[in-house]
Amino acid sequence: MREEEYMLEDQRSFHSHGSEYANQESRTSYNVTLINYMDPQHMLYLKQEPYFGMGKMAVSWHHDENLVERSTVAVYNYSCKDPFIPKMKEENLKGRDSAIWHIGLKIAWDIKTPGLAVPLYPGDCYFMLDDLNMTHQHCVLSGLQPRFSSTHRVAECSTGTLEYIFVQCQVALQNAERKLDSRNITLKSLEGTVVKQVEKIHNEVEFEWLRQFWFQGNRYRKCSNWWHQPMMKLEDFWKEMEVMTHLILCEVRKVECPVEKRHEIINCILPSLTERQELRNEWIARCQSHLAKGLPADQKPECHPFWKDNDNTMPLPFDLEEIITELKSLL
Repeated sequence: MREEEYMLEDQRSFHSHGSEYANQESRTSYNVTLINYMDPQHMLYLKQEPYFGMGKMAVSWHHDENLVERSTVAVYNYSCKDPFIPKMKEENLKGRDSAIWHIGLKIAWDIKTPGLAVPLYPGDCYFMLDDLNMTHQHCVLSGLQPRFSSTHRVAECSTGTLEYIFVQCQVALQNAERKLDSRNITLKSLEGTVVKQVEKIHNEVEFEWLRQFWFQGNRYRKCSNWWHQPMMKLEDFWKEMEVMTHLILCEVRKVECPVEKRHEIINCILPSLTERQELRNEWIARCQSHLAKGLPADQKPECHPFWKDNDNTMPLPFDLEEIITELKSLL
């Protein structure tokens, strides 16, 4: 009996270690590589690190997102030439050496605890292990020389991929019905859960895909135009969702619409419209910021989609404030 207990314990220990090994291995099963190049001598608009006086930033404070939980982020660093570092008296040394590239690290959302700047020399590689990317933020502090970096991540692929957002669009557009002999669209359902889901996807396409893409300007087309076609397809889907939102608003405005049903629909659509209005204003502010205006012409962000009130091709105005006010008055 005792021998059998030992065997069972050994088996449990084996499976536990095996599971732990498999879990550890999945944390480094890299499926995304991001290659960056930056020459600070041609980037006169770099921002100063705002909290700890660390100097110019090539990449602002952030978390890496859409990753498998607790997965390792690995970064290889290579600056093209060893920087010429003038000899300075020890008493004049203050903060980091601005000639050398650094990785900055700080506790997430904490600007009181001092941050850390770690120098990066040609050939260095650093790893963010376990939950470090969740509990801390990092930035890249510019040196003087051109730099290549290769970032390796384990991306969480259930969302955030092109395949995913196309599926989401099809889910939303299932509520639209188009007759074969007409270009007009009708809605299949006005159920609250359906309306809420469609409008949520509507916002996701506009703010997580279209505006993110066009904010980068035209610089990526120099290397590849691959993304242009799928983004045009997404924009077509988004325009159809704009029509669907217009049709929902037409329904709640009808005199014959029962009050209870009207309130149900408004309560489902109003949060998404309010978020849409707020986010559009935020994106306009980003595109018109002093920093954005100072970028080279091919790197200036585009506020797209954008249209004026007299654009007859769009079913709704860009500014939704009046519509939001109207819906609130109908409750």
